[in-house]
Amino acid sequence: MQNDNNKNVQNKLSPDDELVKIALSRGLFFPAAEIFGDSIAGTWDYGPIGLSILNNIISVWRGILHEINAIEVAGSLILPKIVLQASGHEVNFFDVGVVCSKCGSVYRVDKLLEEKEPSRNYEGLSDEDYLGYINAYGLSCEKCGGELNKLKKFGSMFGLQVGVQSFDGKEDNAYLRPEACQSIFLDFKRLFSLYGKKLPLIMGQVGKAFRNEMSPRNNLIRQREFYQNDIEIFFSDEGGMNPINDAEINIFDKNGGGMAKVKISDALSSNKIAHKVTAFGLSIVSKFLGELGFSGENIRYRKLYEDKAFYAQEAFDVEIKKGDDWVEAIACNHRGDHDLAAYAKLGGETVKIDGKTPNIFEISAGTDRLFYLSLYNSIKSDSERVWFALNGKIAPFKAAVFPLLTKPDLKSFADKLSSTWDNTWEIYRLNSGSIGKMYRKADEIGIPIAITIDFQTLKDGTVTVRGRDTMQQFRADSKNFHSLVKYSTENDFESLRKQFEIHL
Repeated sequence: MQNDNNKNVQNKLSPDDELVKIALSRGLFFPAAEIFGDSIAGTWDYGPIGLSILNNIISVWRGILHEINAIEVAGSLILPKIVLQASGHEVNFFDVGVVCSKCGSVYRVDKLLEEKEPSRNYEGLSDEDYLGYINAYGLSCEKCGGELNKLKKFGSMFGLQVGVQSFDGKEDNAYLRPEACQSIFLDFKRLFSLYGKKLPLIMGQVGKAFRNEMSPRNNLIRQREFYQNDIEIFFSDEGGMNPINDAEINIFDKNGGGMAKVKISDALSSNKIAHKVTAFGLSIVSKFLGELGFSGENIRYRKLYEDKAFYAQEAFDVEIKKGDDWVEAIACNHRGDHDLAAYAKLGGETVKIDGKTPNIFEISAGTDRLFYLSLYNSIKSDSERVWFALNGKIAPFKAAVFPLLTKPDLKSFADKLSSTWDNTWEIYRLNSGSIGKMYRKADEIGIPIAITIDFQTLKDGTVTVRGRDTMQQFRADSKNFHSLVKYSTENDFESLRKQFEIHL
């Protein structure tokens, strides 16, 4: 068996700084148009490794869609103005900024305040309250130290002039969608008639949305262009909507005793969750986050009251721990019949099933946030290395296959072994450098196991299997390559050892 070498002591950085350092050096993600010095803030590109992780997150989500018998759509990114007027976005979708009296810099005031007290939500306050909190916290301009004393509303949508409108100098007649769900609402009537004409109908979508953030920050946490995973449940009654798993979840209810760890079914019977459809939705989220690898202790389900949307009958924000803070990652809203009824009021077709406008329950996840928080919550370090201890389901590669040395016969065996995997791009290959350096490169980006071809392999076909997190090793038969790699994506290394280790 091989020993790791090249033991370099790492300078201690914050998890965010270490994460971004790896992301930039390995091309996981990086600023869009970065070769120009004045590129637009809040826009990011994914490189091959990062995109693989992102796609694996989406694949897990699609597995959940299949389990709940949902159908998936892909809606247009451009929506007519009338749609966003009917939905209420044109009037209500804005941010409140505070302007520096000295240099004119603008900050989104609720986010500025949340940095001082992350446990609170500062959306929807009066101007007087905002200015009072700014004074109480002693906030000043981050750039010049000037006074922050003027508030201004900023529309959050990107307006467009579509078609000949742009030649006539007329006002915008369309918007880039500020959230992906509107496309699902618009498609419901047609798809209901095509897919069984029966409620509940569950529809899903993954796609981009756009918001003109005043001050995007925190890397991928707040962007102007971002992915969303949406699930919309159309229903008339809540019969048969039972949780898909009765997990214990942490419900944070400021009006009901703070944090409580409770089974979903018990939360429903005790009215911590008011609606069966909400319990069903939260169970979907719980299963999804568990399969991504998030620990239940790092997830809380915060019940909303005055801070919920005006149309919501019940709402939870699902928040994931990031250091000492909680970051909203998924919004869950019982939207009632607001959306389809609102369309009808402004000229859209009336949609009624058995004489009633369907209700909608929404699960809307920030895909980029889940990507970033998966990395953040999995980053590990010791005196020798820094690595992402990613869940095998979302790791960028299933396994790594390395030759011990750059000898033709070892390299040939490694090539032949890795080529037997159906999707060869899921196997990480390096053929140069010391075995220790190759291990480090695989560990750093989160690959669960590395399989090494050595001179013993040429004698009897056995290989060394090394675990990312413990660096422990065992011998296995290369004939079991497929089973071993598949098993490793859903089981820990010790279980893998017990299943496949052979003794020479």
